[in-house]
Amino acid sequence: MRGSMRPVGLDELGRDAAAFDDAVLATPGIDHFCSASAWVLAAHAALMGPRTPWILRGDDGWIATARAARGDGRFVEPLELSWGLACPLAGPDPAALAEAFIAAAAARDDWDGLLVAGLPPGGALERALLRALPGRWRRGHGVETGRCVASLDGGLDGFLDRRSRNFRKALRAAERDVAAAGVGFEEVVARDAAAADAAMARVVDVERRSWKGQAGVGVDQGPMGDFYAHMARRLAASGRLRLVMARQGDRDVGFILGGVLGDTYRGLQFSHDARLRHLSLGNVLQRQQVERLVAEGIRRYDLGTTMEYKERWADGPVVTRLLVVLR
Repeated sequence: MRGSMRPVGLDELGRDAAAFDDAVLATPGIDHFCSASAWVLAAHAALMGPRTPWILRGDDGWIATARAARGDGRFVEPLELSWGLACPLAGPDPAALAEAFIAAAAARDDWDGLLVAGLPPGGALERALLRALPGRWRRGHGVETGRCVASLDGGLDGFLDRRSRNFRKALRAAERDVAAAGVGFEEVVARDAAAADAAMARVVDVERRSWKGQAGVGVDQGPMGDFYAHMARRLAASGRLRLVMARQGDRDVGFILGGVLGDTYRGLQFSHDARLRHLSLGNVLQRQQVERLVAEGIRRYDLGTTMEYKERWADGPVVTRLLVVLR
């Protein structure tokens, strides 16, 4: 191990979130947004069930994990493992990080397996971890997770030029239909927890009128509602929440919600009133958001886990995977 690391509590990670996020941004190849504080702390609090955080901090960076009982085994895992997007190792030197993590794990006897998610396949961090593992420990690869990512280089025109002709034609038609229906757009600014809660109340109100809310799979209820509310407060406090509402008259009828980190925007959710499904309002909301992101200098739009509709907006998939280590 090149540098010493000390155990810290979840509260210290929360207080020093900016330092943690800087370490995440310095880590090559990982999903920076979904490894950063707003995402992992929200997921740990709302989605992951009873666990014991195990967080280390040192000159080499951070190790943000938790210990959990899964089936018949005891595992060390990232603070977010619902989608397997968060990498628990954050710092600029993959070799130093990997050595520190494996040395710290080897000194404990209260785990049976290590789950290290969010690794670029064959990347520097994965290679460093495999080199650092003791030969007697078994290792293998788990599930791969793809994300749809689009470049915003060249501004809105450049982004649209990289879409198909049929895509651009359909989007122009949708914009005309939305305008004819009297729908306009409002950028919502939230800089503290109270403003974030007020913004999310508007989001939830729309979601309850969407097909997702009516089907019971929206962000208006349950653990997923808690996850997004928790994350929105953290994003707002650091000025990184991005929300655009669609309005028809004096009524909210749609939203697109996301956050930024570094030069990347991460889309979180968008939805609209089910009465307006004929307007392709979701596509117009995304176009509205892209225009605003370009204006502030954001260069990448991460649409999240791969789905067919997202592929039309993206330039290609970005893949990370899970490394499974058994003692």
